[in-house]
Amino acid sequence: AKVISFDTETTGTEEMTAELVGISLAVKEGQGYYIPVGHVAGDNLPIQTVIDAITPAMTNAKIGKVAHNAKYDYIVLARYGLTVSPLTFDTMLAEFIVDPASRHLGLKNLSEQRLGEEMTHIEELIGKGKKQISMAEVAIEAVANYAAADAETTLRLMAIEEKELKRVEGQKILDEIDMPLTAVLADMEMTGALIDTKFFGEMSK
Repeated sequence: AKVISFDTETTGTEEMTAELVGISLAVKEGQGYYIPVGHVAGDNLPIQTVIDAITPAMTNAKIGKVAHNAKYDYIVLARYGLTVSPLTFDTMLAEFIVDPASRHLGLKNLSEQRLGEEMTHIEELIGKGKKQISMAEVAIEAVANYAAADAETTLRLMAIEEKELKRVEGQKILDEIDMPLTAVLADMEMTGALIDTKFFGEMSK
């Protein structure tokens, strides 16, 4: 079955406010691609041009889409006008089904655990604490390798996680509950909740 593994690089961890810095894609093991759209310096491609170009593939019903913590990337891209579908696999959710007590839900830890590969951690690019910079400020060349690896590793992890899901008979949970719910939860998050400020104002008095 054909799949596209996708990942986004952004300016922050809040999916409703983070700005898109780049998109990475992988369609086969050993290869990943990075499309820069929001770096401070270097040759970025116009965001709308990129969204328009990848939309046919990213919305093609015959091609499954896979990501690690897909809800985040789904929301970021939806805010830029691309609603990815169908979402067919999430390596983070799969790991959770296989081992609910897993301490390896982060992609980097999961890669080390399942593939025996140490990946570059984001702090190596953006630093930490007060000196931390935004991904947008990191050179395209540095982010390209890091981001392409994210998408490509997710693709390889999927193959392993699929076997693990079979072992625990968890594929059905992922296919019928977790993946369909991802888009629903994302839509709820994007819609937001209304708060009765008048009522709470009275209550606080």
